Amino acid sequence: MPLNKCKGNMFGFVTHTWNVIRSIPCWHGCLYCYMSVRDFIQLHLVESELRCKIGSGKFIFLGSSTDMFAEVVPSEWIVRVLDYCHKFDNHYLFQSKNPARFLEFVGHPIFQLRKAILATTLETNRWYPDIMNRAPKPCDRARAMAAEAARGISTMVTVEPAMAFDHDALVAMILACKPIQVNIGRNTLDDLIHLPEPTRDEVQALIADLSNFTNVHVKSNAAAWI
Repeated sequence: MPLNKCKGNMFGFVTHTWNVIRSIPCWHGCLYCYMSVRDFIQLHLVESELRCKIGSGKFIFLGSSTDMFAEVVPSEWIVRVLDYCHKFDNHYLFQSKNPARFLEFVGHPIFQLRKAILATTLETNRWYPDIMNRAPKPCDRARAMAAEAARGISTMVTVEPAMAFDHDALVAMILACKPIQVNIGRNTLDDLIHLPEPTRDEVQALIADLSNFTNVHVKSNAAAWI
């Protein structure tokens, strides 16, 4: 069975995860990524996954364990995954810290027929190069997401792990993305990696302002903030 049923700290609407393109760690190398503590796996396309029947009526998160839109992933691999997904009557979530790469594929039928949501991580408006490593700057991610939203594609933003931010700047960045939902989560590797976190009051103020224009979902790992 190629699909994994969702469990744990996942998005509530997602029913399954599926990783056709695999790599550990992800090329972006963000220090807080839960995959960074796993055994190394070289970047590759799992051909056998593209021969499996994935059924219908599901909401599948593609690339939950690696960023399939990272710069190093060949375009032909991504097209093959999108083509295969389009054969089945499901909805899909694609999340990337390199959302500018989405623009290469937004003409694909899976997006034109509104079978997918495009998402990115905006853990803060600030740039922490020692933590984010090769990931694009948050401002660049937001700019790309705004371009995709302008094309009528459904977008989502994840503020996880939430790091110290400038309130007005982060709200403006998220607003530009026109997300149908914003997810807020906390560092799951706190025992290994300590991040500059916002205060509880700052997170609550962020939730209040975001709620004026989108649905806000606070993930279970951030319950202490609410």
